[in-house]
Amino acid sequence: PLINFILKMKKIISSLLFFTLVSCGVKKQVAKDPFIGVYEITVFDVDQIGDIPLTLTLNKSNTEYTSTIEGRAEAADSEYAWEVSSTSIENDIINIEAFVASYDVYFELSIDGDEISGSLMGMYDVEGTRVNTP
Repeated sequence: PLINFILKMKKIISSLLFFTLVSCGVKKQVAKDPFIGVYEITVFDVDQIGDIPLTLTLNKSNTEYTSTIEGRAEAADSEYAWEVSSTSIENDIINIEAFVASYDVYFELSIDGDEISGSLMGMYDVEGTRVNTP
C-alpha cells in the first residue's frame, strides 16, 4: 500500500509539474512593437499634384527605427523616388525625414491601433492603415 501511494504521488506531482510548465509556455508572449509594420498611406491635396498614395514600411533593428517609402499607382513613377534619411520616434510621434523630387520633406505621424495619421511638412494631411505586421 505504501508503494502504491508513493507511485500515485509521483504521477500527480509529475502531472502538476508538466501542466505548470505548459501553462507558463502558453502565457509567455513576445511584446509587439506597436509601430513596426507596412502601412498604405495617402497624402491628401498636395499642390499641383493631388492625392499621393504611398506604402510606408517601418522596421526596428535593436533600438533603432528605419523606414522606406514607395509610391503606389501613379506615384510609383521613378521621378518621385523617395529616399528616407532618418526615422525616429519621440513621445509616440513618428518623425521621418526624406528626399523626393529635389525636396527635403518630413512626416509627423501617429498610430492608433492599425490606423496611422499625421501630416507631411505640417501642411498636408496624411491618413492610412496598417496592411501587414511582420
